Amino acid sequence: MTGADGTSAPAIDNPGVCGVSEEECGMRIERVEVHPVAIPLSRPYRDSTRVETHSRDVLVRLVTNEGAEGWGAGAPRSFPTGETQHGLVAVLERVLAGVVIGNDPFAIEAIHEQMAQAVAGNHAAKAAIDIALHDLVGRLLGRPVHDLLGGRLRESMPTLDILPLDTPERMAETAVELRGTIGTRAFKVKMDADLEVGTRRVAAIRDAVGVDAMLVVDANGAWTVKEALDACRRLEPYGVDVVEQPTPGHDLDALAEVTRRSVLPVGADESVVPELIGRLLATRAADVVNVKLTREGGFAPSRRVAGAARILGLGVVCGSVVQSALIDAACAHFFASTPGIVYNESGKGPAWHARDVVTGLRVEAGLVYVPTGPGLGVDVDVDAVRALRPVD
Repeated sequence: MTGADGTSAPAIDNPGVCGVSEEECGMRIERVEVHPVAIPLSRPYRDSTRVETHSRDVLVRLVTNEGAEGWGAGAPRSFPTGETQHGLVAVLERVLAGVVIGNDPFAIEAIHEQMAQAVAGNHAAKAAIDIALHDLVGRLLGRPVHDLLGGRLRESMPTLDILPLDTPERMAETAVELRGTIGTRAFKVKMDADLEVGTRRVAAIRDAVGVDAMLVVDANGAWTVKEALDACRRLEPYGVDVVEQPTPGHDLDALAEVTRRSVLPVGADESVVPELIGRLLATRAADVVNVKLTREGGFAPSRRVAGAARILGLGVVCGSVVQSALIDAACAHFFASTPGIVYNESGKGPAWHARDVVTGLRVEAGLVYVPTGPGLGVDVDVDAVRALRPVD
């Protein structure tokens, strides 16, 4: 295992491993290990589309012929990108490992081009490779990843935590618990098609956390245009900052209509996929775009989306799902180095996982602090990676 000091260790038990011949010269990526994990959640995650009990990330370890290493991870989601954990493992082991092995780890853009030619889509898999490459290069140079991305604009950023679907009373209690235990000051309130109960949820949460807390409402595409506009009118009195993805992700026309007519700012999340992002930005179908590293395909694709949105005057969210602290650390380098980010969803790992796969990510008093060590600036817990391997 490579820690912050750059020392190396042998492979972890039972990964998917591919190798190259010893005839390769110069520094080259020699081995790719693939490690799926299932990290138990401290409470079930529920939105209008699914219920989750674990964070099912896939970790990637890149090792060079000189023993240097870097770690990355992807968080697959069947919607909107169509990726699953089993599929992510298969693509990484059977396709992308063969692309990466033999390459100079500094040739990140070239590797991206080769991955694009090898397989379409599979953005979480490509993001895992990309994050691992940045971690590796940063460790080789002794520099944090945010320096590779242009430098640090901020040292910390408040984290926005998720309030999964539950009764109004229970969601309000969870918000109070999060504020009391880890200082969370911003919340994403999940809603479904039941606007009456949903409005009561928001009212209860606002009453519980006070007027200073940021509230984002997320429908995960559950509403029609008519329902979305009705919901925005109902929610306006409660000081909601953004209504995210009110209509189905694939329907940009519906999203644009809600954005045009809504009394509240509208955000895009499931619509922010590589296949739709060009049209979404061109039509300004949302006021805010939620950019997620593992959905867009890594640092460079995410920064391109963020830059284009900023030029158009749209807000940018450093988005995340409930994921490992390894991806949270990558997100911290992204928000640290990217202008125009208006709020941050990463850093939820400590609130959701009693045990995680990395140590060293600092989240205190509602703030995510950007790691300053080489690479991602966190250390992978090899024992946790082994222990949290899925059993299915």
